[in-house]
Amino acid sequence: MYFIFQLEFNSTKTYIADFIRAYAKQIEIELDVFQDSKTITISAMSNDEKLEAFLQGLEEVLPASLFLAKSKHFFREEKLVLPTINSTKLPTNIAPCPTCQKEMFDVSSRRYYYPFTSCNHCGSQHPFLDQYPYNRANSSMKFLVPCAACEEERKSNALRVDYPLISCIDCGIGLRMLDKETEHMALDKGSYRKLFEVSGRAIALGKTVLMKTMNGYRKFFKVSAENASSSTLLMASAGGFNEHLMLVQQEFNALLSIERPLLRVATKSDELKLLYGSSVLVKFPDDGMSMLLAREILNAGLEYIAYVECDSSEEADFLVDFDLPLTSQNDTKIFINQDEKLFVSGERILFPQVVKNDNGIVSLAHDLLAVDGDGETIIDSIEKFTSIKGNGVHILEGEAFESGHENEKIFPQYKASMMSVLAEHGKVGQKAIGVHFDGNLNFLYYNGKEIINAVPPIPFESDNLWEKISTLREGSDRLVGNYKKRYPKIWERLDNLKGNMDIFEVTAITLGLEDESFEGISAEALSFLGKGGLQIDTRVKDNRFDNYAFLTSIMSYQLGDVENSYMCYSIYESFGDYIGEIVPQLIEKVETRTVILTGETFANQSLYGRIQRTLGIYKPLMNKSLPIGKENAVYGGLYL
Repeated sequence: MYFIFQLEFNSTKTYIADFIRAYAKQIEIELDVFQDSKTITISAMSNDEKLEAFLQGLEEVLPASLFLAKSKHFFREEKLVLPTINSTKLPTNIAPCPTCQKEMFDVSSRRYYYPFTSCNHCGSQHPFLDQYPYNRANSSMKFLVPCAACEEERKSNALRVDYPLISCIDCGIGLRMLDKETEHMALDKGSYRKLFEVSGRAIALGKTVLMKTMNGYRKFFKVSAENASSSTLLMASAGGFNEHLMLVQQEFNALLSIERPLLRVATKSDELKLLYGSSVLVKFPDDGMSMLLAREILNAGLEYIAYVECDSSEEADFLVDFDLPLTSQNDTKIFINQDEKLFVSGERILFPQVVKNDNGIVSLAHDLLAVDGDGETIIDSIEKFTSIKGNGVHILEGEAFESGHENEKIFPQYKASMMSVLAEHGKVGQKAIGVHFDGNLNFLYYNGKEIINAVPPIPFESDNLWEKISTLREGSDRLVGNYKKRYPKIWERLDNLKGNMDIFEVTAITLGLEDESFEGISAEALSFLGKGGLQIDTRVKDNRFDNYAFLTSIMSYQLGDVENSYMCYSIYESFGDYIGEIVPQLIEKVETRTVILTGETFANQSLYGRIQRTLGIYKPLMNKSLPIGKENAVYGGLYL
């Protein structure tokens, strides 16, 4: 009789399955671990005397993951044999696993307060990688020689067998702390601990600490009304989440997962509302440096601090640094609506990634490259590859890259984004309607061979804005005059716009928001607690959205003293109604009920909820293992 334990795992990432295999080896139990794109399956003899100990131990050491969901178990008579994902060795960029964290806080360990603690299945490995294939010789650790204890671990510790980046305090990376007069080196357990202790106390006293983390330089500080703007909130302890933030269980679980994403959530405590308003971008410590700092922040009496991403030249009272070069990734934001998790943007967590590519095409978009390496197509930063070979090169328009390949194709973002969803869901070659909403709103039709922009947006030009609005319709000139009298500073700002700004940036300026972006409008919309919004005028002509009519409507409501939160909420509801009108019209004209949604703009609670109501019967498809935003283009480019 065989005991079967299945875990829902919605990713092709293998670090959880690999961890389970290593843990089974560590406690010396024989079992099989299979993984596909949706499930990890463990099969073991039901009468194995070590099975109960394995399951109990696994519950303690298995990292929580964004990709893990429900589990179930059952028994079967015959041995289970399932196909499993090829475990290509790729470097992770996630938080340390529970076992590695335990070492970091164990004073008897060789890795006590050593921030570079990791194993084969966790930690910040990717920042150290110089080029593929992934091994120590191709990393920035190549000049550090493992000590005898680490060499022994590479043979005997199941979690670190042949681990490329193995190190400890005795043979690893030294830290230094500098102020304007002195320099302090961390070379042993006591000095490593002291360095983070001094950093935590300094922040608690109102000082700033510029720290080189595995995810780039971050300037950490105690939050105040003067410095909260545009900063990310770093919670030092999970205990403070429920006191300061309004979280649903799925958000709480995501923030504490080993992937440690960025998430915008509603504020709860009065102190955070005063600092950040109704919502804040928050995260839990995501690497060894921030994790150890958080421990000392707690010891200094703070439950949270803040940081901004910056470069090494940023002014600060203290600098914590080390000499090894790193290549940081853009952090990943996620969006959660009930049980639905969407990756909005970013590279960390998701890349590198192995994808299917049967045609030998190379794809480039947003400095990410999809290229064949040793029989597997890997998506990663372009600088990680020393050679690029393929049957053709597909390049996102606007990329400053000349391949010189005779088979070169330039593609637009909206086409690649739609193809990425079709490919991910196995729908390539099948007709579909698509909506790409990322600054501009495009309605697309895929006939099984190519993507057609069925309802392109009316071009939006932010210069000479008042002239365009004044001539929009009868009475528009009076609106402009009244607006100039009521909001002279905003009027002047809009009269002097420079560069190619999208509709969301201009809308945020119009509303006088501090964060003049799509993110700012989304944050403001979160603070509206009512139900049902205003109808923002879209003045659809030939089914095309009119940006100027949209702005005119917002200005009219402003003159009527409508609150910003209500306005921002209504903006997304109105877009949802508009999309809900156009898509069924397109579906009537073609033989398909497949609907594809792409673009960061969909990562908004009011818009997403409205779309579910208006288009829910079609069960729209979105990216699951890739960002719904621009980074999905590198994958979609393979199929154009």
